[in-house]
Order: sequence, then C-alpha cells, then structure tokens
Amino acid sequence: MKKNSLLLVLVFLAILLFPGEKDFLKKANRLNKEKEYSKALEEVDKGLAEHGESIKLLALKCEILVNLDKLDDALKTAITRADVSERKSPWHCLDIVSICLKMKNMDGAFEWLNKAVDRGFLSYTELYDDENFKLLTKDKRLDGIVEKIKDNIGIGKPAKDFTVDLLSGEKFTLSGQKGKAVLIDFWATWCPPCVKGIPHIKEFYEEYRGKGFEVLGISLDSDKKAVDDYIKKENLKWGIAYSGKGWMDDTAKYYHVNLIPSYWLIDREGILRHFGVPLRDKEKMKKAIEELVLKKD
Repeated sequence: MKKNSLLLVLVFLAILLFPGEKDFLKKANRLNKEKEYSKALEEVDKGLAEHGESIKLLALKCEILVNLDKLDDALKTAITRADVSERKSPWHCLDIVSICLKMKNMDGAFEWLNKAVDRGFLSYTELYDDENFKLLTKDKRLDGIVEKIKDNIGIGKPAKDFTVDLLSGEKFTLSGQKGKAVLIDFWATWCPPCVKGIPHIKEFYEEYRGKGFEVLGISLDSDKKAVDDYIKKENLKWGIAYSGKGWMDDTAKYYHVNLIPSYWLIDREGILRHFGVPLRDKEKMKKAIEELVLKKD
C-alpha cells in the first residue's frame, strides 16, 4: 500500500512539474487572445521543446507569428506543419497560401494552392468567397486551377462507382441506382453544419423519394453508438454507411472528401451534376434536386 501511495504521489508531482501539450496550448491560447503575443510565443516554443513538432502547437505558433507580423517565420512554421502532419491535409496548404498572400508572394501562393489541389482540395467556391483569398481572383492563373479542381470533382462526368455496407445490413452500389437521382452526404454527428443540413434532406427525401430520388449517408464518425443513437433520434429513413474509420473511410478517400458535409448530387443516368458547399443552402439544394427529379425527358 505504501509503495502504491508513493507511486501516486510521484505521478501527481510529475504532472505538476512537467506540463502536458494541452497545458501549453491552453496557456498560449489564453495569452494569444489577450494579445500577449510575445509571451504566447514563448509558451508555444516551450511546448515544442518539450513535446516535439506537435501539429496543434505548430498551428498556434503560426497564428501567433502572423499576429506579430513575423510572416517569414510564420511561413516556415506553416510549411513545417504541412510536412510533418501524418494526414496530408489540403487545408494546411491553404494556410500557407494565406500567408504568402499577406506577403504578396503570388508565385508561392499558387505553388501551394496547386499542392492543396494535389492533396484533394475541391471547394473551389471558397477561393472566390473568402476574403483571405481575394488577391487570387485578380490573377489569371486561378482560372486554370479552378478548371483542374472541377475536372478532379468530375462534374458532368459519370460519378465514381462504389459499394458500401449499410448499417441496416444491406449493400448499396451506386451504379445500381440508375434511373434515380442520388444525393450522397458525407457527414458526422459531431459536425454542426452536417447536423444543420439533416432537416433539409429529410424534407426533400419525404417529398421526392416516390419520384425517383434516393439519399445515401456516409458517416465519418468513429463512434458507432453516436451514429445509431442519432439515426434513431432523428428517425432517418435513408441508407447510412459506417466504417468507423473517420476521415480514412474508403469511400471518403476515393472521393477525396476533406470537408463535411460533402454533398454529391447525381442524375438518373449516373452523371455527377452538383457538388459541395453551394448545396448547403436549402433553396439551392431544393432547386438542384428538383432539376434532376422533375426533369422531363
């Protein structure tokens, strides 16, 4: 008993004496919000010295350096974060694009924007809507990149076929839905915009399911109970696929999904017609569905 008590005391002292990554993040975040940028930077550097190249600490360091207007250092930090991250996220590349634009480094901005596209960036409308990317719209190189993104998405082309296991025990094969318009919704219960869009989908599913409209939800959750509970609570009637792999879900990787909700609307012939953020708007989603479901031959 005495040995166990001593061990607990030592563990407790170690926690007090050696702060964890979360402790450094918490303190540095507070200092950053209080605009104590130099002190926040010191705290982050201590955390990095203690815990190595942590993605979260590097992200916060980058933000603080931008606040300090140390853009060269911010750029180096952002590039390190993009390089060491296990998940090769296009959003890390876009953070670099944003810093390059602050530096008026257009060549660097387009170099990293191309890398973002190569890593699966698909939300091209963000490049026009986000104030951080305004400078890009004044450069003709953006036209070529947007065309590359659209080609990667495959709008106007046959949607990539796949088969998934549904929680109901059935299988869903996209090519087997010919003759129906299909909305694929990559979502998760922990994602507020995903949950916000569910009532719209429920409304349209009830209205058009008898007219040749189908919905498939592909959950990027890692907690099956959370998905089961949500389906039961909301009484979702369309097929839901769940692999438990989160962002590494096979179909999500196949479709290069890196932002959710990710909506893909496919016509009766299996051609992808609408995609992405614009479909988050209820009226735009309704119009797009009606266009495919009520279209006269």
